[in-house]
Order: sequence, then structure tokens, then C-alpha cells
Amino acid sequence: MKSMTGHGRGETAAKGVRAVVECFSVNRKQAEVSLAAGRELAWLEPHVREEVLKRVSRGKVQVSVAIETTDDSVHGLIDRSRAAAFLKEAKALQKHLGLSGEISLETVLAAPGVIRAGDPSERDVLPAVKKALGLSLDALLEMRVREGAHLQKDLAKSLTRMATMVKRVRTLAPNVPKRQRENLLRRLESAQLPIDVMEPRLATEIAVFAERCDVAEELTRLDSHIAQFREALKSDAPVGRTLEFLAQEMGREWNTTGSKANDAEISRVVVDAKAELDRIREQLANIE
Repeated sequence: MKSMTGHGRGETAAKGVRAVVECFSVNRKQAEVSLAAGRELAWLEPHVREEVLKRVSRGKVQVSVAIETTDDSVHGLIDRSRAAAFLKEAKALQKHLGLSGEISLETVLAAPGVIRAGDPSERDVLPAVKKALGLSLDALLEMRVREGAHLQKDLAKSLTRMATMVKRVRTLAPNVPKRQRENLLRRLESAQLPIDVMEPRLATEIAVFAERCDVAEELTRLDSHIAQFREALKSDAPVGRTLEFLAQEMGREWNTTGSKANDAEISRVVVDAKAELDRIREQLANIE
């Protein structure tokens, strides 16, 4: 199981190009990829997105790319317009100051901006970026796995607490009809009604109440959801959506249990279970 939060950095040099790639990921319901790079590298976006989506199924991943040429790969390019402008200004200054002498080619080439480093070709950039991106994703996923292991332990503890609550409700539930019968008998006695005459109607009332407050099916489904949740936690595949569905179904069963039970003590257990389920949902928001 993996978290959706992570960071990774990769750096490589190939064919005179040095590439540095950093990946940052945060939680999102779907997979999103964004590229942070200069305008001249915008063409990399579909390549970066394709590589990221091969390895990430959920979460927003921001990829930062920086490119520079190594010293042995710089090819000088002459900016002719800058060179001509510099020479023109230099001659004008020479005339203005009344100076003699020739303005050499070396002087012109040494002027700022006349010689600039050539940009590496896309053919050279792409392999370096892909390799650096792969290293960055390796580190990102490794961090997501470590974070996922911590989340897994925390969720397992929450499930243990919730299973204990299910057992508690299962213990309390059979006593609810009995207490209802006792309450009805006390009311009949306080009203000084002939209980023997009312007993058949009392039995019918208790039977209807017992059926209405029976939560056995809900507790059985909760046992099943908890067991499936535990199994999913052991999976290496993306299970975030599966766990979210199971949490939703557990919430539904606890709501039904609380509304049917008609018992103060069971209601307190249901409140605690729903609070635990809220904590589970907060953790699930960060699971791939």
C-alpha cells in the first residue's frame, strides 16, 4: 500500500546534457501531472506525463525539470546583429574621442552577448530527462511506500478498535427486547392494569419491537467489511478507492445500527464507531 505524498530527485548527464528532475506528489482523487520548466522545454510535457502515469495511478505529481549543457558540449554561436551593433557603437565612440587604432575581431567577439552557448537538441535532451525522471520517480515511490506502511499500521489499529465495538454491540443487542419488556410491565403495574389479561398483547408488542431493533444483519455485514478492509491493506496494488468504498459501506451499516437499536448504550458505541470511521476516512484521503 502506498501513500500519495512523496518527493524524489534524479540527476543524470548524457550526450553533453545534464538534467535535474524533481517530483513532488500530493493527494488527489485522480492522477494529475504538471510540468514546471522553462518555455523552451514545454515540448517535454507529453513525454513526462506518459512516464509518470506508467507508475502513478492516483495523486497530483508536479515535475520540475532543469537542463544545462556540460562544458565539453558548448558550441559557440555568434549573434551577428549584436556584433554589428557593438562594432558600430565602438567606431562611433572611437571617432567621438578622437582615438586611433583598429577594432579587432577578438574585441568584437569578446563583447557581452556576441557569443552565446547553443541550446542542446531535443534528441540529446530527451534521453537525459527520461533517465533523470526515472531516478526521481524511483525515489518518489520509495517514499510513498514508506509513508504507506505507517498509514497501514494506523488503519489496522483503527480496524481493531472498530471490531471491538462490533462485538460490544453484539453483546448488548439481545438485552434490548428484554429491557423493553420490563419497561412495559412496569408501566402496566404503575397503571394498575391486569397484566394477565394484557399478556398476549404484551408478547406481540415485544415481538414487533424485537424485530424492529434487530441489528444482526448489520453486524454481520460490518464483520465482512472489516475483514475485506484488512485484506486490502495487505495488497501492493492501488487500493485507495476500494478502501474508500468499504469505509462508506461501514458508515452506512453503523447509521442503520444506531437508528434501529433504540438503546442508549448501543447509541454511545455507534457514536464512538463513527468517530473512528472519520479518522479512517482522513487517512484514506492520502492512500493511492
